Order: sequence, then C-alpha cells, then structure tokens
Amino acid sequence: MKVDLAGRTALVTGGGRGIGRGIATTLVENGANVLIATRTAASGQAVVDELNGNGPGRAALKALDLSTRDACSAAVTAAVDAFGQLDILVHNAAIFPFTLVEKLEDAEFDGTLKANLYSMLWLTQAALPHLKQSRAGRVVAISSVIGNLSSLPGMSSYAASKGGLEGLSRNLALELSPHRITLNIIEPGLIIDDRDPRMDEATSSQIVANIPLARAGLPSDIAAATLFFVSDAAEFITGQTLVVDGGMHVPDHSVLAMRSRV
Repeated sequence: MKVDLAGRTALVTGGGRGIGRGIATTLVENGANVLIATRTAASGQAVVDELNGNGPGRAALKALDLSTRDACSAAVTAAVDAFGQLDILVHNAAIFPFTLVEKLEDAEFDGTLKANLYSMLWLTQAALPHLKQSRAGRVVAISSVIGNLSSLPGMSSYAASKGGLEGLSRNLALELSPHRITLNIIEPGLIIDDRDPRMDEATSSQIVANIPLARAGLPSDIAAATLFFVSDAAEFITGQTLVVDGGMHVPDHSVLAMRSRV
C-alpha cells in the first residue's frame, strides 16, 4: 500500500529494531520524516543511516530510556526540533521481562509498567500540543495479544502492562477526538524479529502450528497496519483495536479448520 505522508513528522519509539524498525522504514518510504527514539544509540543510528539513503522521507535519532516522564518529553522535543512539527506518535517501545510470579519483585513489575504503560501517557501528554496543531494528528499504540490472553508463564508484568495500555488508549481516544486526533491500537501476535532472542525455533514452531495462516508474522505486517491507521483513509476510525496475528485468536478457529477439511 502506498500512502502520501509527505510533509508529516512521526515519532516512533523503539525504532532501532524489530517492529519499530519496520514501522519507521515504512513511514519513511511513504514520505514521512521520522524521529526514532531508542535505548541503543548504535542500532538506532544504523537504522537512521539506512533510511536516509533509501526513502523520500528523512530520519533522525534520539537515544534515551523512555521509562521516565522527562525522557518522553525529550523524545517529543527532539522530533519537533529535528523536523519542525509532530503529526504522528507511534508508541512501540517495550521491555519483556520473564519472571515467574513467585520470584516477581516490585521493582521489576513497576519498571515494566513505567516502560510499557506510563510512557504511553507521558508521550501523549508531551505530544498533545503539537498534535493539536496538525491537520492529521494520529496516535498508534502497539500492544500485544498477550494483553488480553493468557500466555507463557513468567509474562505477568508484561501482560499487565499491555492490558493497561489498551484500557488507557481507549480512554485517551475519547479525550483526543474533539481535537480531531485519532488513536488506535494494534495487537501483534507472534512476530519473528530480533526483539527477544529467547523465542527459540522450537517455541516459535509450536506457536506457528496453531496459526491458521500457517506462518509467523513479520515486522512489515505490523508496519502495514500502522500505515493504514496514520493515513487519511483512517481519519474516521478511532479507539479501535486491530489484531494482527494470522487468525491465531479467531474464536474456535481449530473447529473451523477441521470443518474446512471435510
């Protein structure tokens, strides 16, 4: 899908790899200028260098940890300083701790909420004055199917952060709508990228076996959904959740699959 985003600026958090990199790449390819906010300067700069050589849009970098309000404000300021405005906010950055509940400590739980959930609030608050000035203010929250469904043991803090992210985002969508700013949520399923090296081949193969479309997702699948939500085609859509998981969580999909073979 080709969309004209020329003249628009996006802030993509966690854009140095995986889903965030895919989203940043797609936005630049469609003409947007993108500020990538990521923890690791080296990986982020490599993405920026690549994008500035391949797309009609431009890219810039701000390396920081988004688990504080000040850092979230700094990311927004960096986007405006680099490109003069902010039209699109994509909240993608997240951490993935794996700790069984009997060993889960308050510091880890609180840190996960700050990185994955609080940052959504802080980024939106910092971006709001600029989004109000845009003719096409867009916010996209990258959540996870784990926010609504049980998953692997040890994912309690991550699941809580993503479930909270979705509740927060739906309410923010209502508050932003009078300003003609849309906010939508994307729930990825299994996405094969470099974000979590603990997703080994055996584990991913087991999950893929339960996906009706018979493959894992790619960062480009989430990027395509994001591109739609930030485009003019989605200007009358807000507060919605799009599940991008190959049909893995379609109700009774195993029954439907068996019927299709009869």
